[in-house]
Amino acid sequence: MAKYHFICNPASRSGLGIKVWNSVEGYLKENAVEYDVSFSKKQGHVAELVGEAIDKYHTGDGPINMIILGGDGTLDEALQGISDFSKVNIGYIPTGSGNDFARSLAYSADPIENLKDILAVKEPLLYDLGKLEYLTIGDERSQIGNGDIAKVRYFDVSCGIGFDAAICERALASRSKDFLNRIGLGKLIYVLISLKIILGSKTPNAVLTLDNGEKIEFKKLRFVVGMNTCYEGGGYKFAPEAVPDDGFLDICVINNISSLSALGVIPTASKGTHVTNKHVKIYHVKSYEVKTDIPMWVHTDGEVYTTSDHIRVSVVPGVLRFLRNRQA
Repeated sequence: MAKYHFICNPASRSGLGIKVWNSVEGYLKENAVEYDVSFSKKQGHVAELVGEAIDKYHTGDGPINMIILGGDGTLDEALQGISDFSKVNIGYIPTGSGNDFARSLAYSADPIENLKDILAVKEPLLYDLGKLEYLTIGDERSQIGNGDIAKVRYFDVSCGIGFDAAICERALASRSKDFLNRIGLGKLIYVLISLKIILGSKTPNAVLTLDNGEKIEFKKLRFVVGMNTCYEGGGYKFAPEAVPDDGFLDICVINNISSLSALGVIPTASKGTHVTNKHVKIYHVKSYEVKTDIPMWVHTDGEVYTTSDHIRVSVVPGVLRFLRNRQA
């Protein structure tokens, strides 16, 4: 049995994934590392490949080593394929355009350095897992939300309802994203979409219920995002104090703000200074629920499947076994 099982998304960042894999494979061969690899071919395939690998290789003698090569979405999809997290040690080599998980945890920009770090691990680090439950499922589906929608999804970076999810949904459908990624301007599509959504999106009333039972009403909600790490959206530090191993999620809420003011506040999240604005609220919780007047787009780690007007989000502490030597 191979010692390391690689799941590679060759299309991540408009084809960068396969180039990185070629480099990684060269190192593995040069250093006589036992491995096998599977390549994803379509949306949803990563979860299938992960599940198949666990069924095939897990013998009960301890976790298998599963290395994910791709972006935040690839890693998110891999989580959906794991039914028992005690069976898997997860390694990660980031190749995406956003790379918020890697940014939050100070991964190297060099994939070979990340590979060396994985190969050197003797004991995995334990990280928290985020859990989304759709208590209602809306009528709208994104382009990746065809067919039945799973009522539970997991995440390692963030789960948002509203503005941030709407941006992800529009980006998924954009024909310009791949082209801009290829010329190094991938973030531009998110800026353009953000402007359009801020100026034109509906802002419903909402109720946020915290894990202590407290109910907080919000007018003109822009979004509620639960953060397991500090960054999302390609470098926006919406939860500056969030860390993935404290058994909590940090919630960031932006509400009751005009479109013009939002255009000024949201960019300040790139440095985390948005938290001083009166329209921004931060909460430190283990679970929460959000109910909105109208269905809104929901994402986990930037992946959008459907709308909802009622979700529950919680943390599952310390179940992700990550092959890492370095802490952020």
